[in-house]
Amino acid sequence: MQVRLLWDLQQIDLSIRELVAKIEEAPLLSGVQETADCLEKLKSELIEVEKRLKEDRKVMKNLEMDVQKLVEDRKILKDSLYGGKISNIKELEQMHRKMELLTERKDALEDKIMTFLELIEEQEAFQREHLEKIDQCTTEYRDMEKRLSAALQTYVEEKDSLEQEREIQAGKIEAKYMDKYLTLAQKYRGQGMASVVNDICGVCRVFISSALRGRLYNPDALVYCENCGRLLIKLEKQ
Repeated sequence: MQVRLLWDLQQIDLSIRELVAKIEEAPLLSGVQETADCLEKLKSELIEVEKRLKEDRKVMKNLEMDVQKLVEDRKILKDSLYGGKISNIKELEQMHRKMELLTERKDALEDKIMTFLELIEEQEAFQREHLEKIDQCTTEYRDMEKRLSAALQTYVEEKDSLEQEREIQAGKIEAKYMDKYLTLAQKYRGQGMASVVNDICGVCRVFISSALRGRLYNPDALVYCENCGRLLIKLEKQ
């Protein structure tokens, strides 16, 4: 009788171990952690592009201010050049050359502004795309979290129920048998007992010697597999 109680206890313990594994692995198996990592990556990429976007907008604004300054300087120079106040040919040539240089600098800056404008447009498109992805990913993550929370709640409730059942079951077992069970459970990672089916150990698959078979019919006899060392039990249906 005591050996059967130990067997039932092992089944409860194995079920508890299985539930604990499900609770620990649930975030990974459900994809919640993967989605959370993806969301974090998207946010990190968005922060980086927004940082570059801010810097490029600042550079473009400074370039536009430089162009505006060149336009104003060119206007002043043009007024002086064609205002009729200067008649010295050499001075007029110098002013004309300066006008050309200002125009060249202005054109170069405007080309640079166009390059930055295209870059900024690309970054803004990237920003919009990532904001949409983040919204979608956030919605998906929240839905997955809800499903995960419901699943975990079920696992925890089942585990709590089994632990209560285990406490009742353990209370029926004599101390010396419980000590043997706990020692074997620790040694064999929770499965210190094996059922015998067709005279074969259910774990290591080795035939049980004829010397041990008769002892298996004693419900309180501690019979160990000669190969793997587990405590054996022959169930009634077997």
